[in-house]
Amino acid sequence: MVEDLVPNLRAALGEVLPGSWRDAAPWGYPAQCELALITGVFASQVPAASVAEIADTVMRRSPGKLLDDLTGLVDADTAGIQHLIGERWGDTTVLGVPRRRAEVIHEAARLLVGTGIRHAKELQEAVREREASVANLLLAVRGLGPGTWESIAFMVHAPLRPGADVVAYVRSLLGPDGDALETDEVRAMIVLTARRFAVEERVLAFALRQLVDSRAQRADQLAAQGS
Repeated sequence: MVEDLVPNLRAALGEVLPGSWRDAAPWGYPAQCELALITGVFASQVPAASVAEIADTVMRRSPGKLLDDLTGLVDADTAGIQHLIGERWGDTTVLGVPRRRAEVIHEAARLLVGTGIRHAKELQEAVREREASVANLLLAVRGLGPGTWESIAFMVHAPLRPGADVVAYVRSLLGPDGDALETDEVRAMIVLTARRFAVEERVLAFALRQLVDSRAQRADQLAAQGS
């Protein structure tokens, strides 16, 4: 059934995806876990250009380091992470939460290292084998919400199961044929549809996330105007 619906999903997405969607997804840091964590915490709330600036600052302030061992962030402590991030962003707080992003990064790194996850490959493997467990671990960090978790996973190239809002959107694109689709079936459809588009799963998943978030923002704006 899933395979039969892939042409329909591809056609529906072809009508709603913007022309630049194939190039919108940042490459991320699949072999640099420290950079993936740092940029992931920022990417869900600040512009892509600013995230790139932060990554550049971290790399310039870490000469000779591969930035793929989370113990480096644990040992650096919050003050060291603030220095790594740079003066412009090092002291910033999470939107809506009075907590510095450097503190969020440090706690997340400490929790991951505490479960034996230090390197990018280990995080990718952990997400693949026990996604819910890793998600719950990081979502327990104050200031790290579902959007930030998705962003961290995206930056380290650890594909996630689609969120409930993405699943609902895919179902809506397919009409009645999509009503009975489960989350894992929607994920399988995203993988297969990405192949039809000749892109990686993460690229299409990113585009879907942007579409869903954009729709939600428009709905909020309309609701605000009507109140």
